[in-house]
Amino acid sequence: CVHEGGELFAWGQNAHGQLGVGSQTTLIPQPQLVERLKGIPLAQIDAGGAHSIAVSLSGAVYSWGKNDFGQLGLGDTEDRDCPSYVGALEHWKTVFISCGADHTAALSKEGLVCTFGAGGAGQLGHNSTRNELLPRVVAELWGARVSQVACGRQRTLVYVPSLDKVYSFGSGEDGKLGDERKPDQLIPLPIDPPVNTGKSCQSTDHCRCVQSVFTCNLCNVFMRFTQDSYLNGIATLRDEDVDALISNSSSQHWESVKKNIRLIFSSEACINGSFLEKR
Repeated sequence: CVHEGGELFAWGQNAHGQLGVGSQTTLIPQPQLVERLKGIPLAQIDAGGAHSIAVSLSGAVYSWGKNDFGQLGLGDTEDRDCPSYVGALEHWKTVFISCGADHTAALSKEGLVCTFGAGGAGQLGHNSTRNELLPRVVAELWGARVSQVACGRQRTLVYVPSLDKVYSFGSGEDGKLGDERKPDQLIPLPIDPPVNTGKSCQSTDHCRCVQSVFTCNLCNVFMRFTQDSYLNGIATLRDEDVDALISNSSSQHWESVKKNIRLIFSSEACINGSFLEKR
């Protein structure tokens, strides 16, 4: 979890270093500070089967934990017990990431999707069952401008708002892709909602429409198509807070503003996040 002051804490199973605390102790029952990410303003974190990924407000991606299929995107298959910078995504402008059991998907600001890690069931969408040790763009989605991505155990779903379509690829075992295709779908193909309500989605309502697709027994992937998909809990300096402080107001709101500003200026991560462009 991420404290509002910007610190990341982790605990639980750690056999592969997936907690990022610099050791591979099998179990860590108490929250531990992830020192390597101290001072970095985080926008989102996600965890897979035994690996973890974090994205900063500036779009930098860090990965750690199990890496036997290349799911960390670092070009090798060695586990990491501390967060490592994913240099291959340096110019990617990542805004969202999702972890499967042994694969990872990253979404860029421009709506491109790249995947890496285990590909044995086609969950990477590259028309093969090959593993990828480095991030690779899903060519079939080029130009589609994806807005959401969600990884399951061995499958991946993406949403293209301009087409109002959900695309799926990976294992279709037990109908988890929402149709009766062959078990392994190697490239993204659109799926249809299971129930036709007779209502069309408006562009402003696409989040609710897509959420219904993901929760109508199409698959066992859970995805929140709301702002909650991002952390948004880290405290950052806002123009209105500065204005309130300068005005020297005696209102109760002014007291909360002062408290918030004290928190921000006591944290490197909060200070760094306060002077970045909005995502």
